[in-house]
Amino acid sequence: MFRHPVITRKSWLKSLGLLNKTKFHPVTSLNLHTSNKDASVASNAATQYKKGQVIEGFVIDEITPVKEMFLTAVKLTHLNTGAQYLHLDRDDSNNVFSINFRTTPKDSTGLPHILEHLSLCGSETYPCKEPFFKMLRRSLATFMNAMTAPDYTMYPFSTQNFQDYQNLQSVYMDSVFKPKLRELDFAQEGWRLEHTDPNDKNSPIIFKGVVFNEMKGVFNSNQNIFATQLLNSILPSHTYGVISGGDPAEIPLLKHQDLVDFHSTHYHPSNSRFFSYGNFPLKDHLKFVNNKYLASYDKKDTSETIVPSEKRWDAPRRKHIECRPDPLIADSTRQNSIAIASLCNEINDIQECFNIYILSQLLLDGPNSAFYKSLVDTNIGTGFGPMTGYESHCKDTIFVVSLQGVQEKDFKTVEEIYNKTVEKVIEEGFSKDHIETILHGIELHMKHQSSNFGLNLLFNVSPLWNHDGDIIDSLKVNEAIKTFKETIEKDPKYLVSLVEKYLLKNNHKLVLTMSPNPEYETRVAEAEKKLLESKLQSLTPQQKDEVFIKGQLLLKEQEKIEDDGSLPSLSIKDLKKDVDRYNLIDVELSEVPVQLAVQPTNGVCYYRGILNTHSLSNELKSLLPIFNNVVVRMGTKNHDYRSLDRLINLKTGGLHFSNHVVEKKDDLNKYEQGIIISSYCLEQNSNEMWKLWEELFNRVALTDLPRFETLVKMIAADLTNGITQSGHLYAMSSAASLVSPVAMLKESLSGLEYVNRMKYIAQMKDLSPVLSQIQEIASQVLQKSQLRSAINLTEESKENILKGMEQFYSALKGSQISKEPTITSNGPLNSNNTAIHHVLPCSVNYASKIVLTVPYSHPEHAPLRVLSKLISSTYLHPEIREKGGAYGGGAKLAADGCFMYYSYRDPNSTRTFDIFDETYDFLTKYNISDAEMVEAKLGLFQAIDGPVAPGSRGMTKFTHGVSYDDIQKHRELIKSVTKEQLMEVAGKYLKSGANAQVGRALIGPQNSDLLARQSENWVVHEQDEQDQAQAI
Repeated sequence: MFRHPVITRKSWLKSLGLLNKTKFHPVTSLNLHTSNKDASVASNAATQYKKGQVIEGFVIDEITPVKEMFLTAVKLTHLNTGAQYLHLDRDDSNNVFSINFRTTPKDSTGLPHILEHLSLCGSETYPCKEPFFKMLRRSLATFMNAMTAPDYTMYPFSTQNFQDYQNLQSVYMDSVFKPKLRELDFAQEGWRLEHTDPNDKNSPIIFKGVVFNEMKGVFNSNQNIFATQLLNSILPSHTYGVISGGDPAEIPLLKHQDLVDFHSTHYHPSNSRFFSYGNFPLKDHLKFVNNKYLASYDKKDTSETIVPSEKRWDAPRRKHIECRPDPLIADSTRQNSIAIASLCNEINDIQECFNIYILSQLLLDGPNSAFYKSLVDTNIGTGFGPMTGYESHCKDTIFVVSLQGVQEKDFKTVEEIYNKTVEKVIEEGFSKDHIETILHGIELHMKHQSSNFGLNLLFNVSPLWNHDGDIIDSLKVNEAIKTFKETIEKDPKYLVSLVEKYLLKNNHKLVLTMSPNPEYETRVAEAEKKLLESKLQSLTPQQKDEVFIKGQLLLKEQEKIEDDGSLPSLSIKDLKKDVDRYNLIDVELSEVPVQLAVQPTNGVCYYRGILNTHSLSNELKSLLPIFNNVVVRMGTKNHDYRSLDRLINLKTGGLHFSNHVVEKKDDLNKYEQGIIISSYCLEQNSNEMWKLWEELFNRVALTDLPRFETLVKMIAADLTNGITQSGHLYAMSSAASLVSPVAMLKESLSGLEYVNRMKYIAQMKDLSPVLSQIQEIASQVLQKSQLRSAINLTEESKENILKGMEQFYSALKGSQISKEPTITSNGPLNSNNTAIHHVLPCSVNYASKIVLTVPYSHPEHAPLRVLSKLISSTYLHPEIREKGGAYGGGAKLAADGCFMYYSYRDPNSTRTFDIFDETYDFLTKYNISDAEMVEAKLGLFQAIDGPVAPGSRGMTKFTHGVSYDDIQKHRELIKSVTKEQLMEVAGKYLKSGANAQVGRALIGPQNSDLLARQSENWVVHEQDEQDQAQAI
């Protein structure tokens, strides 16, 4: 997986694992999580070791307790090879392991990215095809992946099971140090010339390959184009000047031997960094790593992989690039972007990085920041671009101010405003309150516990470690805060001096601008066509014959049934017998139902509420996403939006509103609709949090029309940025809305229908009628009668927090009428077979087919879930990814009964829909093995038995009405599913001609072939003005 270098304002907190990172997962759904603690493995107290001690071929360089993170860091070096090892010993059952390599490409052929794919396609010990994907279903891993960054490649996993940890460790180590690197795998994963139909020698020859298509999908996003060009242009002299993931225009220039050579130089233990985290014994990790692999290697000079510091420029530079027009953007004249980027310090200066991070928050984060006031509030753009912030993941760090939704004629004005803002900040400085707000946010995030804390630490200490920085020192956040406070105490103008140094008197500054060109897509296609023609013209007749022969060889390899018995696997016996249960108490405070969970939350109080929106008109319900986005951002009668934002961030982790549509567990046509409200705070700040909620409920001021207009434009712009990155999710939502009343509502609130509606609203000349409707929503839902709630806290703080909570509820208007969630009932949709094609200017497709089946509590739900896992691995993955060249594809069963097929970054679409339709035919001919049944079930239990942080325990019951007994019953049903049950439900729901409701959706370039599939009733949806109006 290519880790795109998108720059965010939260980079520094992420670098400490303090903000959750979202891993790529092809499907989002209801995950009924429980936790699992492997009590058979005792936590390894790393403090038993001493500096200088030699253990299993490693010498301990440093042992450091990091109190603020409740861990002990142990840093080691392998004696033979010089390989570095970091172990973070912490009482956490979700253990992590990773192998990292510094990979510094010199061109944009995607060499390290394709090598990352290829290394996982078979090794000496595990020679079977794609052991990585096979292990995904033989494991209880809570995370498995491999990632290519601009200057390193990493292979991480996490699991709570010790045997599973050892299994995955063995497969990963063998994959990176002893990969097969077969040429046929290179052709499949990287690129190849192949006939459109591999069985037809007369069909056209085209480019194919998983990474080739993946990167075409990456650059369907204008924001990805912009971010890549920004990085390449401000750090042009070495590895950051090229695209490590690969430019589709250059990927076909890569040769297989280049990849083999790169592996021999870069995947050597001397160039490796090993990471482990959790409560499994360190000695076991070291023994395996040394005895099985490192002991047989000698030390090697790896200086050629070192990234040099960028030579500073003598004068600022500017660059203009082009992109494709976006038909979903409300104002076609505001499709331009601008970024002003400054090169700052080197990543190894940890304290300086911390200080500039604080500075970036002061300048960019929220309505009280200087650049927000000057660039966002003035409406010269629709909002900050995704690259805005302090990027500290490269050797040289970068400070970026990016603005999207700008008119091309305003580029110069934006630069002028930027310069004036810098000058104003230097003159006025920063308030102590503002600085305190930023520091409070860091303290709160330090206390906040997530279930993937170890993974977050790994992902984000890796960039510093990659450049030989002091990673243990970087974990000492309290020391960084202390030093920062002492510095500004001694020198009150210190932060101003940083602004002057890096933003004012800095010649290494880039102004990057981007504008759409209607011919962009055509030019990209023409460039690919010319590259293909040049490749074909260089082939002799014999070589053209070999293209067909190699295509046949690859096809036979893909269809070959392998013996994968060499791969380790867990069994059903490795699953715990019962779901982990936590004590949940239902109480009432001032008539409001409260679910109480006393948990070890590390001094943090977690609050959630659900506001019932059942009684709203359909027109008002359609505006709920806007209401949720603006209600906390427009102020109250006592506080304007700036002061409210400051108070919220000074005392809490934010007050949040979001959509809540949850299907009833036993009825496909019934659901609860509402708004989820949530916040968390340090327990000593709980009274202030309740006061803020009371202020918002009773005195929210939704009257500032200019502010509302600004927010609406920001919302519409942000929505369009995510479509190509999450196209499969939008396709599934769109297809499901054709067959399920619950999914139809979700589509209107978060799918393409909502995106289109937001475009229409953002185009309105007068938003006052919409604002009046937002006010009406507030008057109807912000009251006690609509609320039920849940709170997770510690025993020590319970009495005080509940007292404040009761006072908050007592101050709310209205009184409770019903103590139970209000359920909406809609009849089934009439259509049996419908389909929609959303035409968008992109070079790959996102396809989905939905079959409506049964709800969560139905006996057939369990075999359908197992079936979805089984066909994903045995049928859909080989057909859609291996043969079809898509980046991903599979199936899942959602809790609302939608059996979802999907493909992601798919060069095909017609063939993919055929694959979906032929599932039952495949199953009738395929002999499902006992091992495959076990693997499908294990794949489900990865999510079902995944870890849950203390602050989130009990949420499945609160939000979805699913009890621990329900989960346990479902677990037992999954365990007991038989092959006969799979074939029975497959025949009932997936067989062609089955009496089932089916919806299909395709997002991508025009595909006129679909109209010939008359039985599917395809409707083509062009993104033009008329369609936008119809979306309302």
